[in-house]
Amino acid sequence: MPENKPMEQITKGKVINTFVSKMMADKGVEDAALKEQLESKLEEQIEQAMIRMLPDEKLVELEGMLDREASDEEIEQFFDGSGVNFEQVAQQTMAAFRSAFLGSGAEA
Repeated sequence: MPENKPMEQITKGKVINTFVSKMMADKGVEDAALKEQLESKLEEQIEQAMIRMLPDEKLVELEGMLDREASDEEIEQFFDGSGVNFEQVAQQTMAAFRSAFLGSGAEA
């Protein structure tokens, strides 16, 4: 449903923010700088997991898009059409990130 894309784009950051806030609260940690680091690290891990799921030919295609500085919308369309279930990848990555954080010291 293309009309939902802008909403998905807006809520991605909110989802990560809320997820990290809850994770930190569950561990009893309050640190704004750590929260920013965790949000950035989680987003990076999700992106890396998405890229790892791509078949080789799609990786070559993505590299070409990045080389020509494709827009965020083009990149999103590329991932949407790649055939990989990125929602599942994101959920698995977030669960692993949470487990690592809750099972560690203050940092993931």
